[in-house]
Amino acid sequence: MPEFKVRVSRKIFTAADSGFSVFKVSILGSRESVTVVGRLPEVKVGDFLLLEGEEVDHPKFGHQIRVDQFQFFLPQDEEGIGQFLSSGRIKGIGPKTAQKIINRFGSRTLQVLEEDPERLKEIRGIRIGIIEEVRKSFSQEKPLRDVLVRLAPAGISAELALRIYQEFETDALTVLSRNPFQLVGRVRGVGFRIADRIAQLNGIERHDPRRIGAAIMFLLEQAEFQQGDLYLPHHVLVHRAVRFLEVEAEIIESELAKLVESKSLLRLEFEEAIIVKPSNLIVEKESARDVFRLVGRFQEVVDRVGTNFPDLELELNPEQKAAVVRSVSQPLTIITGGPGTGKTTLIRAIVEVLQHQNKRVALAAPTGRAAKRIEECCFYSASTIHRLLKIDPERREFQHNRQNPLKIDCLVVDEFSMVDAFLFQALLQALPANAQLVVIGDQDQLPPVGPGNVLKELIGCGFLDTVALKWNFRQNQDSLLLENAYRLNRGQELRIQPYSDDLDFVLLTPENDSQVLTTIARIINFYRADYPWNSANLQIISPMYRGPAGIDRINDMVQEQFNSESVLIEKESLKFKKRDKVMQLKNNYGKDVFNGDKGVIEAYAEDRRVLMVNFDGRLVEYGPDELDELTLAYAVSVHKAQGSEYDIVVLCLLSGHAPMLYRELFYTAITRAKKRLILLSDPKTVFLAARRHSPTPRKTLLGRFLREYFGQNRSSAIPGPAE
Repeated sequence: MPEFKVRVSRKIFTAADSGFSVFKVSILGSRESVTVVGRLPEVKVGDFLLLEGEEVDHPKFGHQIRVDQFQFFLPQDEEGIGQFLSSGRIKGIGPKTAQKIINRFGSRTLQVLEEDPERLKEIRGIRIGIIEEVRKSFSQEKPLRDVLVRLAPAGISAELALRIYQEFETDALTVLSRNPFQLVGRVRGVGFRIADRIAQLNGIERHDPRRIGAAIMFLLEQAEFQQGDLYLPHHVLVHRAVRFLEVEAEIIESELAKLVESKSLLRLEFEEAIIVKPSNLIVEKESARDVFRLVGRFQEVVDRVGTNFPDLELELNPEQKAAVVRSVSQPLTIITGGPGTGKTTLIRAIVEVLQHQNKRVALAAPTGRAAKRIEECCFYSASTIHRLLKIDPERREFQHNRQNPLKIDCLVVDEFSMVDAFLFQALLQALPANAQLVVIGDQDQLPPVGPGNVLKELIGCGFLDTVALKWNFRQNQDSLLLENAYRLNRGQELRIQPYSDDLDFVLLTPENDSQVLTTIARIINFYRADYPWNSANLQIISPMYRGPAGIDRINDMVQEQFNSESVLIEKESLKFKKRDKVMQLKNNYGKDVFNGDKGVIEAYAEDRRVLMVNFDGRLVEYGPDELDELTLAYAVSVHKAQGSEYDIVVLCLLSGHAPMLYRELFYTAITRAKKRLILLSDPKTVFLAARRHSPTPRKTLLGRFLREYFGQNRSSAIPGPAE
């Protein structure tokens, strides 16, 4: 393609997320000015570029150069050097200062600034601060620009390229050339597919061992974080790799054998051969061992607690009182029950009894909203599990661990169905010797967002003290919502009644996706006096993000129709406005906000380019490169709503959601509503969602290891550290 040496004279447009830009440039050596378009990340007015591109005549915008590749270069003549220095790129150097520098060093100016900026002291009137700015500009900008230029043809945004540079710094180009798959897992936003695009640009072949090995690890991590599986059967992993990479099974088997031989992966022989990451095996084996040790080390006598049971402010029925006695006298107690079975009342009673015994109690839950609910009902301080264990943001490790356990006598964890394998291990490690653990949850809800299915595995192993609450305290309240939750759980047909204002379970049947959006808007308007459109107590829930009535479209509609504030900042397809309800999408230990936390946007500081979000009275700031951690939260998925309760829930279950509809998801969704559930669906879809069970159970080894440990003689030696 033709080459052009140009100087950038004016910016017309730049898309911050993709780097696509339109600039006016002057072609060096001529008086011609032309428009250039293409991916030009980090290009600024005053830059000198060597472009490769095609000259085209656009029907609307006229003559242009469509850039295919480009690179920065530094001008050699004094006029060009003056234009470069005074472009504003180096803070503190304007036209007058630039001319002083050129007068002293002539055509060698840029060489001096790059190699020996201290020589600026030779010029009268040059401030020390300018010398530092020059040093910083030349030491950082060139390698960063080289990375940006290298990645631009792969469609990598300037923002992502900057993250790559920040992670590897001066080694970034070497990593990109030799093994771009190193980026996966180390750079936020780089998955296997992006690394594979970069690899192709660098000539790495489809059958390259680096590519095959990276893909195998990627598929295991995909199974872990998308399906919740902590291992894969050997034949399943090979089959998935063949389809994913479009290479022969023999090549996959060969590379997999190398990973096993090097201990990067482990192959275990059970009923079938499985492949597991060593770290995952340790997590599950250590957790099973710690549970066994916990049960075996506690010596409290049940009878003594029973005879000294204190008078409580609460009235408990026999089932509840028995559950409390077991909870405060056993080392580990599991309490499970559906809505209305008094789980929160039990927590309050357990706290009262333990306080009567002068024991230190900690209450925790996976989400901030669940922790706040416990606190309000029990009149006792509660926190999220992450805040209880105190994360070290730099090391990304919990501060409370085996070496620094919690200073408590009992830990009570609510909404335990949401606790994944990794969080369970962290809890066990932070539990001090002779402390008790009480876990409370609904085993019929969805498994956690993270890998594993801890609550079901603990109950299913058959060796742990489990209390299943049966009595329902709301059964005489004539609640159709509660009745349908239990009907759903038993596999019975739901009871639907004609609409009335006092019904707490309402079925509305929009005819199409467009009508779904209209109906949601009408519902928001209907409740507006008591629940503003951004209320934390009115929540829209849907199983799917995409589609004409998916979560993304609902969020856009609510924002467009109800939030009249102006747009503060845009991030790709998302617009953020003041008063928007937003949700955190990943754990951010430095900010002390976690996946699923919801807040409201308060302001945008233009001077610092910082978005400020209020999370329950605490302001958290987000820079431009952190906005992908946020999304609108007028509508959320069932998983994201788990652990929270809302006065009003609007649940969309549409025929287009059929692949994702099953009983556990439906049950979890309707039990999020405290006062009223408005179901947007149709009888056929409701029937389908109520009858289908969840897909294949999660692949986890916790239950197997628990049965192995407890299957041994109870009086035998406590097992040593997990292998």
